[in-house]
Amino acid sequence: MMIINNKDKELIKNLISEAESKTQSELVPMIVHHSDIYPAAHFRAAIIVSFLFSLTLYFSPLSIINPIYFLWIQLPGLYVGYLLGHIPFIKSLLITKEEIEKEVTEHAYQSFFHHNLHLTQNHNGVLIFISVMEKKIKIIADVGIAKKIDQKIWDEIIFQFAQKIKVGHFIEGLTDSIKAVSSVLETYAPADGSTKTNEIQNNLIIEQE
Repeated sequence: MMIINNKDKELIKNLISEAESKTQSELVPMIVHHSDIYPAAHFRAAIIVSFLFSLTLYFSPLSIINPIYFLWIQLPGLYVGYLLGHIPFIKSLLITKEEIEKEVTEHAYQSFFHHNLHLTQNHNGVLIFISVMEKKIKIIADVGIAKKIDQKIWDEIIFQFAQKIKVGHFIEGLTDSIKAVSSVLETYAPADGSTKTNEIQNNLIIEQE
């Protein structure tokens, strides 16, 4: 999991408070290590490594007569490959973009409902969801906000965040995203001057592994 110190958490909390003071929204940033365990990646790794074990045996200087040996050596290969599938870098090589998109989107919506962003009085919850392993961000807005803002605006913020991640500037990307979302909300859903109740705590949510 990306390390976020107390100073970063306090900065993010202040950004959320400032954003909510200028808009009608309830803004919640959330970080998860991964959106799914991607079991298919483990099985793919197991098959690949078991095949490599057999291939290594075939080209070894040993004199192999019984073909059953090629089957037996695949068993430890399957086990080793399955374990290797736990390594994030290897796993990332064995999952498709479609699988990542599906799982991150699904986890983002589950988190939106789990943390009750759909229960705000004016349906004004906005979730900034970040899945670290996949290097993906999703912005989910409830109907009170979504109907006012074109998806292309959120997509641009997501793109800018992805650029920051690519060069290793995670915290900067996160804070910039919160500021950008706040600016959009201030434009399309500004505070209307009425007394606004803080319905959701202004804290960064970090989901542990």
